[in-house]
Amino acid sequence: MKGYEILYNALKENKINFVSGNPGTTEIPMLRSIDNYYLTLHDSIALGMADGYSQYNSEASMVNLHTMPGIGNSMAFLFTAKMNRSPVIVTAGQQDTRHLVYDPLLSGDTLSMVSGYVKYKYEIRNPEDIPVALKRAREIALTPPMGPVFLSFPMDVMDYSGEYYKNQYSDPNYDTVDENAIKNICERINSAKNPAIVFGYEIDLYNAFTEAEEFAKKLGVKVYSEPLASRSTYSTNNDNYMGDLLPASTLMNLNFIENDLIIFIGGDIVFYPYLPSKPFIGKDVIFIGTDLSHRTGESYYINPKIFLEKAKNLINKKGNFHKSRDLTFPNKIAREKLTVGVDYVLYNAKKIFNDYTVVDEAISATESVRAIFGYSHKKYFTAKSGQLGWGMAASLGIAVKNDKTLVIIGDGSFMYTVQSLWTAKRYNLPVKFLVLNNGGYNILRSFADSYYPEMGNRDYLTLNLDIESISKGFHIDTMVASNDLSELKWLKDGNEPKVLIVNTDKKIEKMFL
Repeated sequence: MKGYEILYNALKENKINFVSGNPGTTEIPMLRSIDNYYLTLHDSIALGMADGYSQYNSEASMVNLHTMPGIGNSMAFLFTAKMNRSPVIVTAGQQDTRHLVYDPLLSGDTLSMVSGYVKYKYEIRNPEDIPVALKRAREIALTPPMGPVFLSFPMDVMDYSGEYYKNQYSDPNYDTVDENAIKNICERINSAKNPAIVFGYEIDLYNAFTEAEEFAKKLGVKVYSEPLASRSTYSTNNDNYMGDLLPASTLMNLNFIENDLIIFIGGDIVFYPYLPSKPFIGKDVIFIGTDLSHRTGESYYINPKIFLEKAKNLINKKGNFHKSRDLTFPNKIAREKLTVGVDYVLYNAKKIFNDYTVVDEAISATESVRAIFGYSHKKYFTAKSGQLGWGMAASLGIAVKNDKTLVIIGDGSFMYTVQSLWTAKRYNLPVKFLVLNNGGYNILRSFADSYYPEMGNRDYLTLNLDIESISKGFHIDTMVASNDLSELKWLKDGNEPKVLIVNTDKKIEKMFL
């Protein structure tokens, strides 16, 4: 059996059913038996697409990059896959090994290039490596904390013959639990005067929303989401939910000024920008989950869904906190209607796309997207890395199995991977793109206003993009919204990709201290 035939059989045995890529000459030898292949017009989009597919379906996927140049094109997306804990099997061709000694065109040390961003890497040396390497890659990618892996396929190896030996394939065990640790944690909760809870992305990963709500209701204390979560964390409709923590250490400390115990469940902390305050000084801090950074506090490696199910029967009620409803929000929406403010747009979009999965790359409006659309299982995704260009690409992968996918994106972000529209059209992926056009990089302008006010009006922070013409150039149905936003219904109708551009208020919001 030839190497490329062994690869096909190994993919089938591993139940890897999704392959995206942008192949070159070095990849053609390995693809001869692969027919279910999603083509993108840039390597990076293929990796983002696989990332979205893997996160949404909790499955390993395969992306196929064009050796050194393709990997180079995709490094930001590989970094995001790492930060998003996405089990993507990244593959790339390698030059024919019989003339590598001459440093031929397209050759290079691909393993070193990806080294800092993958959990496992290997270059195939003979055809019989393939089943073993693919099995290891898949199982390591799916082992918490999940993340990308990498395999390199030299051209000539794919034409060598070898025996195909079946492996025993298995999924990692996610039911990790420590009964003694759970009892210890619950004793500390019961001894605390005023604990607080922070839920993270693993609540969505393990579908622990019901358990999280029952635990929080039993405890009766304030609940937050981890800063800059990559996906849903907690039901935002609950009265004890206080919203997302902002990543600044000083602001986090202010949130917890009255708390003596902070319990992070299925999440972590991230900081930006720099502030001199050290986090959580004098507080008892516990992290529970299968993705632990050990940056601070005590860490317990436990499946958060199992922890919450067991712990709710061991904890005592500590309070009866209920958040007062924000009565200013409806008035704010009414005022913004006059200028087509972002919150007004999102509020109306929520009414129409309530049952859609949201892919968020509206960087300067992310706080509003999260607050207005809310969190629920598999309904919110964004790039944990802060990368631009990920949203459109990832939405393609999500839409492969989800015909209700909405991308909310800024005009600047839209241009990073605009070729995604070609793939959406080619495979009729029913992604709906809602472009918030504020005419500039407002996240940067807001940052400049806060820290470097002399830079806020630089010409390179202001855009004047003809999004409508660009989108129509890819043969995508496109409209520009009127002030009453009636076109939102048009955007939802049908099972084909569409783009709706909303020219929003160009006011620069205060997003930094």
